Amino acid sequence: MAAGVATWLPFARAAAVGWLPLAKKPMPKPPLDKKRRHDEILVVNVSGKRFQTWKNTLDRYPDTLLGSSEKEFFYDEDSKEYFFDRDPEMFRHILNFYRTGRLHYPRQECIQAFDEELSFYGIIPELIGDCCLEEYRDRKKENAERLAEDEEAEIATDTALPPDSTFRQQLWRAFENPHTSTMALVFYYVTGFFIAVSVIANVVETIPCRPPPGKKKSESCGDRFPNAFFCMDTACVLIFTFEYLMRLFAAPSRFKFMKSVMSIIDVVAIMPYYIGLVVPENENVSGAFVTLRVFRVFRIFKFSRHSQGLRILGYTLKSCASELGFLLFSLTMAIIIFATVMFYAEKSTKETNFTSIPAAFWYTIVTMTTLGYGDMVPSTIAGKIFGSICSLSGVLVIALPVPVIVSNFSRIYHQNQRADKRRAQQKVRLARIRLAKSGTTNAFLQYKQNGGLEV
Repeated sequence: MAAGVATWLPFARAAAVGWLPLAKKPMPKPPLDKKRRHDEILVVNVSGKRFQTWKNTLDRYPDTLLGSSEKEFFYDEDSKEYFFDRDPEMFRHILNFYRTGRLHYPRQECIQAFDEELSFYGIIPELIGDCCLEEYRDRKKENAERLAEDEEAEIATDTALPPDSTFRQQLWRAFENPHTSTMALVFYYVTGFFIAVSVIANVVETIPCRPPPGKKKSESCGDRFPNAFFCMDTACVLIFTFEYLMRLFAAPSRFKFMKSVMSIIDVVAIMPYYIGLVVPENENVSGAFVTLRVFRVFRIFKFSRHSQGLRILGYTLKSCASELGFLLFSLTMAIIIFATVMFYAEKSTKETNFTSIPAAFWYTIVTMTTLGYGDMVPSTIAGKIFGSICSLSGVLVIALPVPVIVSNFSRIYHQNQRADKRRAQQKVRLARIRLAKSGTTNAFLQYKQNGGLEV
């Protein structure tokens, strides 16, 4: 052991001072390959920044721009290099893909600019590595939502319509953006008032009223004053029907409007009234109609047409569709598994409520959602153990998607705020452009007086 240490000690001392004399004689020269190298170094100039790489490195992917013969169109005979008028910072990641075979997404760069670079060089986004794929998809999804919001904002923008615009265009503009004119704003508030009246009347008619003289049994306000509530419902439905028909007439694409979510909500909200007019006085049919009247509560969703908070909630649910689908799928799987286990654990017990697996669904549902009504209680030790596990698993399954939904709601809310700020800045820029063209201050003064509505 001591001899081994003594042997390596000079080498350790030499390494400490940065000099390692392994041999007294000079090192032999490296062997030279006399054969001609088939590979060559290519110089790629990207907006003044030069990159060097082997030709074989680019030839690995012949279906792309740099790996095919198409790059010869960008060859400069004077400088003997390939010139691309593109982003040099993005090209560093492109060239790294040719070297390593792994494409990485630069998180600090714009997602749309990165997609444009990939499209120019002929690289498909599916080649992005697993380490960056989730980040890329999230940014892509956010950008698509932002572009959709900007497109909707452009459709319902506050700028003035061209002088040759048709009556349909002006009417659609008034419906989509009520702040463009006084009449549109008045109709918007009238519609909102009747929506509130309809929802309140739908609630009040179920409240028990004082019985009339001579009767001891109380009845609901809707049964005691049917004519008053019918007249109120008729007035609301007429306003809603008129609004729907006018929107259908003014819509740029009637088919697209009819299949939209808000259009379906409008139809569902007013259909029970018209169905009730043609339903005969029959107990069986009337019972089915009473059940159908529950759809009148969908009128409250009409508030979401111009409510930013409700629209953000809708965007959040839409963006969290995958998380909500995972939640429902996990709950369904867990309910089936625990219902099966509870049925066989309580099967041998006399007078058990777990008579079948579907009957055990109710217990697993109320247990996993932490309600616990207590109407079905396991009596065996195995049933109690599995019931406790069912309760804990329900808490975990339900609690996991909640932070995702909350974070998405916050993200979409801030995106809407930024979009509103961008639209306001765009209106200011348009006002300044018109001010420069007109050469007077009337345009900008009119813009300030109208609160940024029209110039």
